[in-house]
Amino acid sequence: MTRYYAGIAALALVAACGDGNPFTGATTGDGTGTATEIPATLASDLQSFTYDPAAGTLVVEGISRDEDPFEATFRRRPNLDVPGYVAFTAQDDPLDQHATAYVQDIGGTRAGVVVTGGQFTFYNAGGAYARDGAYDPPTVTGDTGLVSYAGDYVGLTNLSGDPTDLAAVTPGVDPGLLPGQSAKVTGKIFINVDFGDNDLSGLIYDRRLDANDTDLGGGATDLAVGDLALVPTTIDGNGEFFGDVELAGDRTDRGDYGGIFGGTDANAVAGVIFIADHLVSNTQAEEEWGTFVLGKCGGPSATDAICAEVEP
Repeated sequence: MTRYYAGIAALALVAACGDGNPFTGATTGDGTGTATEIPATLASDLQSFTYDPAAGTLVVEGISRDEDPFEATFRRRPNLDVPGYVAFTAQDDPLDQHATAYVQDIGGTRAGVVVTGGQFTFYNAGGAYARDGAYDPPTVTGDTGLVSYAGDYVGLTNLSGDPTDLAAVTPGVDPGLLPGQSAKVTGKIFINVDFGDNDLSGLIYDRRLDANDTDLGGGATDLAVGDLALVPTTIDGNGEFFGDVELAGDRTDRGDYGGIFGGTDANAVAGVIFIADHLVSNTQAEEEWGTFVLGKCGGPSATDAICAEVEP
């Protein structure tokens, strides 16, 4: 699959390599975890990631030119953390691609995305999700079949963002050789699930694009961008789902989302989205890879204040 890096100001376009690997997995630090079949549109270049929350380590396979080995150990970057997610980066030297990753794990249910900042008009990206153990949906009764999940969202784009994590180069190096650092989007996400009918839908809202986005001219405050509607879709027998993403109110397909339920009584959900032509206009080739790992409202991992509006 060919993907383009969108330099909005200069209209410079660039592509990610690879057709994706539909057999992507996400494991814990000891190597355990479910080998989950990730749709190719979401996995893209990412083969797998191994995240150890206790040790604070992340190992990524499949993102080209992030480090020397195919399996790259990323560096923890607390200064790039956003609510709900921890940040890692990788860059082998100042003239190699820079990669940013955001991951999270709730009780063995986890997801993450990795995006390089682009170089020579090309970039790489992908996402994955998994859980420990078997699918354990809640018992469906008149009071328990309808469930909500809520929390934070983070996305990475093919726009140039805050360059502060890039390795320094010698002054005078030709700008055409320089890699970029992916601009991020933060927001909130709310998902309604009917375990009786095995379907779900949701909204990613309050979305803000990094104020340091250089392709859009930077600025003192983050730029508000459109809400994303997760089109209703079904949950399969393994607790997985895959559906379309639209700009809220637009009713035009902008990409895909997928995920998996995990934990006792499906106390958590993790997933990934890929969307395009959605930030500024439908002509600039903007692309975004996002992730969500959420606790169930009324469950032990619920943290979002909006859950107070939902009957447990």
